[in-house]
Amino acid sequence: MKTTKHILAAATFSAATAVSTMASATIFQTDYRDFGVWQGYDDVNESYSFKFTDNGDSDGFWLVVTDGDNPKGDGSSHAILYGDIENNRVTAYTYDGTNSANSYQNGTLLGTYENAFADAGTRNGLPLTMLVLDTSEINAAFDTPEWDGITTGEQGGIWFHKSTGSDFTYDENGAILDYVFADQSFLDRGNYEADALNASPNCSVSTSFRCDTTQLTNTTAGTGGTSGGGSVPAPGGLVLVLVGLAGLGRQLYRTKAK
Repeated sequence: MKTTKHILAAATFSAATAVSTMASATIFQTDYRDFGVWQGYDDVNESYSFKFTDNGDSDGFWLVVTDGDNPKGDGSSHAILYGDIENNRVTAYTYDGTNSANSYQNGTLLGTYENAFADAGTRNGLPLTMLVLDTSEINAAFDTPEWDGITTGEQGGIWFHKSTGSDFTYDENGAILDYVFADQSFLDRGNYEADALNASPNCSVSTSFRCDTTQLTNTTAGTGGTSGGGSVPAPGGLVLVLVGLAGLGRQLYRTKAK
């Protein structure tokens, strides 16, 4: 069993580095407003931010993102992130393309982010949970033309399942052994247009929902593409893992009902 690699979080980048590199960077922001989900990607620093609203009972998820099509069915290009909110950990594996949370069973463990989650305030009266990940090592994990890792762009795809009653089991190296949950809700979408904004010291993937006063306030970020969302019962014994983030200033602590 390979030893888990602990990956640096984007939030730990120094202010000097951020200022020097953001001038030429673009932040691609997507607001899936109807589903309480927002994401941003810095195409130069390769940092990815993800925020979602939660009524307090969600304690896990799996997530795959692309720079175009819906991720489902593509088993050669993307990383899958597994979120374990109670243990404040996110674990990254290669996504096998199947419509399940089981990629960890046959996939390659790419790394673990500890102390992954932060409280990002509220939106529409619901608490916001936030990740900010340095994805550069994951994006460079394989030297093949088809490997994208964790990237988004002018067009984006997302496959996000949020779970409740989640129970994660790991081995001594941090690999996922089992993930069981009671219920799940989902957001599936492909070829969804993003807002492309110039990065600056006041506009980064870790700052709020918008980089200026006109973006992502009263309008939905994109139109078109395939979409879906809802809730479904969880299959028995389904295992789910979440990829964690190191170095955010304030951790989100959740108490899971026993």
